[in-house]
Amino acid sequence: MTDYKVSVGDVTILSASDGTFQRHGADLFPSVTDAEWQEYADVLSTDGKLTTNYGSFVVQSQGENILVDTGMGPALPGRLLEDLKGKGIAVSDITTVVLTHLHPDHVGWNISIVDERINPTFPSARYRVPQKDLEEFRKSPHVQEQIVPLENFGVLDLMESETSITSEVTMVPTPGHTSGHMSVSISSRGERAFILGDVIVSPLQVHETAWELTFDSDKEQAKQTRETVIDELERNGILVGAGHFLTPSFGRFVKSKGRRYWQGI
Repeated sequence: MTDYKVSVGDVTILSASDGTFQRHGADLFPSVTDAEWQEYADVLSTDGKLTTNYGSFVVQSQGENILVDTGMGPALPGRLLEDLKGKGIAVSDITTVVLTHLHPDHVGWNISIVDERINPTFPSARYRVPQKDLEEFRKSPHVQEQIVPLENFGVLDLMESETSITSEVTMVPTPGHTSGHMSVSISSRGERAFILGDVIVSPLQVHETAWELTFDSDKEQAKQTRETVIDELERNGILVGAGHFLTPSFGRFVKSKGRRYWQGI
């Protein structure tokens, strides 16, 4: 099995990437002090930046090809479509697109423009989005460009609460990063996996759960969700897909000597 592909019972999960970016650690976590950063100096570049992935996943379950998040898109310029093609996935193969939330770096390839005409990038897919996020971000330019047209094409479905995509794949509310944020829970033949979305955006947060991310809309709720999710995933040894972690973005949360770590596979 290749490093970008894992099996969970009868489900196959592939990781894909739209590219990477660098941002100053202090911009991502502004409340973290210089003294606290000293402990993690080895993960920063010489100019104090963290490298972050724009990650997506394809979950293959019961005949469905479910794409989780669509990256930053052409503005990056993103390479998600090329990466999927290289891993044997054509845009027409995707049957469902699920968006964990509606920040710009998770919706960028929903719509494509060819010969000045807009169309859904994944022509065979239904697109599922959290209703609360659509209500919150509807007027944002990126939502007007990448989400609202899906309504006009009649391919948009809203998720109000826990939502089954197949009997093996379920979207579950994990609020805080945004009000409607959802993650992907996978269970098949006694094996489990969990795709985080932006519950955690850096391996540093696996232990430093109190580190507040600039982009968390409700920082206290995000912290509570982060701690609850990490506790369950670590305690049960559940496989994790973390889209903002560097590829292949699969691993587990493990505890040693009172600290939690990200253990990539």
